[in-house]
Amino acid sequence: MLKNDKEFYKIWFDTLLEGICITDNKGIIVMNNSSLEEIFGYKSGELKNKKIDILIPEIYRNSHQNHFTSYFKKPKKFKKGKGRDFFGLHKNGKVINVEIGLNFFEYKDNIYAKALITDISSRKEEELKIRNLNLGLELELTQQTKELTHAVVQLKKSNKTLKEEIQKKILAENKAQKAFRKEKELNLLQTKFLSVASHEFKTPLSGILTSTTLIDKYKNTGQYKNIEKHIKTIKKLVNQLNSVLDDFLFLEKTETEKVNYQFYKFNFCPFFEDIINNSKTVLKDGQKIELIQCNNNVEVYQDKKILNIIIRNILYNAIKYSPINSTIKIKVETNDNISILIEDNGIGIPLDDQKHIFKRFFRAKNALHFQGTGIGLNIVKHHIEELGGSISFKSIENKGTIVNIKLPL
Repeated sequence: MLKNDKEFYKIWFDTLLEGICITDNKGIIVMNNSSLEEIFGYKSGELKNKKIDILIPEIYRNSHQNHFTSYFKKPKKFKKGKGRDFFGLHKNGKVINVEIGLNFFEYKDNIYAKALITDISSRKEEELKIRNLNLGLELELTQQTKELTHAVVQLKKSNKTLKEEIQKKILAENKAQKAFRKEKELNLLQTKFLSVASHEFKTPLSGILTSTTLIDKYKNTGQYKNIEKHIKTIKKLVNQLNSVLDDFLFLEKTETEKVNYQFYKFNFCPFFEDIINNSKTVLKDGQKIELIQCNNNVEVYQDKKILNIIIRNILYNAIKYSPINSTIKIKVETNDNISILIEDNGIGIPLDDQKHIFKRFFRAKNALHFQGTGIGLNIVKHHIEELGGSISFKSIENKGTIVNIKLPL
């Protein structure tokens, strides 16, 4: 019924809300609807046969002509929106914001471009208002953020000051607690020290007194072998007392001041052999010391007195904790370091006690019935570490101990 009703299609065409503009490949408007005329302010029929440039601001006409020419070479669809906004020229000279959709069609071997145009000026004005409002809010937010940041910085400074004060108080409290614990520990050590010292001095002195009494008795009867035996006992006990005194004196010195080591060069092997010879006074019946090797040409730069204390302590322990008729083996190696291995086949150190063996006043449970202070190994370890060396050991209970001392030349 409506197939050939041109008036119907004209009404349908003109009542579309979007402006429709159809141009040929030369840019001539061949058809438009009334909505397009309303958008750009033209009267009915006024745009027909006009060039499309009439609707474009002069500043954009050159670029539009280039796009227009390119489009007809390779026409395609462009949907409205997609972020593409354009400017149009109203009849009164005002530049308006428009949104354009573009398509093409062929009719009687000619290509035509069809543009669907919407005036979005009102929307752009609203967007501008919103953008300006957002900008104002952003500026206000920036200012508030700046003020808040300043407040946070001030708060952090206050917190830092407060934390520092709290930290100082904590440090002071910790220092006081540490001092209290130290004082308590020293009191306990002092008590233990007095107990150990009295025992360590009383036993040798009793032995010396007994031996001197017997010597006095034997000299009148001419029993010289017994006299020699007791003289040997006295020497042994005096050496024991000297050793204890050295340990106690060093212990007192480390508590009150730093040890000043006296370094000088000396030949190591003769010095070492002197220690072995002096130790023979404390050997048990049938015990012997076997020095496996020592290079007589080795010179060391060390504190001779301290080195004597270190070696004597370990050697005397080997003698003390080994049975009669046993051999203590000593091996000395020298390269970049002095390495001294002292091996015995004595009572050994129980596995549970080995981690505590270098602690002050500690004595292994199987050594409690032997004479001793429990400070010798603590002193030895302190000296060795101060001299830049190390001490280690391997021990099996009831089988023996190997102590390895390493010191720089």
